[in-house]
Amino acid sequence: MATRGTLLVGYDVEKTTECAAFLERMADIHEEMNAPCTVFALGSCLLAEPDAFEAAAENPLIDMAQHTWSHIPLKTVVIEDGDTVEVIRGGSLEQIRDEVARTSQAIESICGVSCCGITGPWAYYRGLSDRPDVLEILYDSGIRYVRSYGRNEKDFQPVSTSIQPFWYAPQGFPDMLECMVHGWNDIYLRSKVGWSNLQGFLDQMKADLDYAAERGLVFSWGSHDWSSLREDPSLSLIRGILSHARSLGMQVLNYRQFWARMDALRTRAGSNRRASAFA
Repeated sequence: MATRGTLLVGYDVEKTTECAAFLERMADIHEEMNAPCTVFALGSCLLAEPDAFEAAAENPLIDMAQHTWSHIPLKTVVIEDGDTVEVIRGGSLEQIRDEVARTSQAIESICGVSCCGITGPWAYYRGLSDRPDVLEILYDSGIRYVRSYGRNEKDFQPVSTSIQPFWYAPQGFPDMLECMVHGWNDIYLRSKVGWSNLQGFLDQMKADLDYAAERGLVFSWGSHDWSSLREDPSLSLIRGILSHARSLGMQVLNYRQFWARMDALRTRAGSNRRASAFA
């Protein structure tokens, strides 16, 4: 079957009491299905479970990236969910610089690999398009792919799959790629359909993948360690999502792989083409 679209798989690993169990079970499924993924590690989790992260990093399918040290937002979020308005204040530039540097150093020390990717805690409308000052800090810290565009114009969700990965060239960083999070992140969607309603969650995810595959688009999936385990200790939802993507003929990549391929295309083309051209 010809490849139809691309599924990017990444997990925010942020719960010190559950990250080790998640990493082990998740890795087993990804090995079984030969499916790459990225682990976006919180620095405090790296410190709490270094052996678990070291083992994950030894798996050639798993790309290690970061989620800051303490889950500090890279910019302020004003969430309008239709019922309430909640303001999550972003960190200062000094805090962001310190947290990103500390986490990258921990990944290199514990996992033996360099960190070139980050997921922005809480995620943001338009990613970091309006924050070149934050992008500069990330770039100087070695970050080349960012997963931060994870909210709509209400700083809520879902995020349309029609919005595809893009380069931060206008901000002055032509080789820094925004990969976003499409649809609903797992916490919002599972809360919406009911935590015990695994089939309801899977049905929505399948519909999102169908849409992307039919149009040859990238679908960037956002999930978490603790929420993946909740009411689903065997991680059957992960298995179901990967299986459906394979059945559609989608290629499954981690974010480092995707960035590297897109950067090679960008370099060869000599221009900043849209990431959807790769799908």
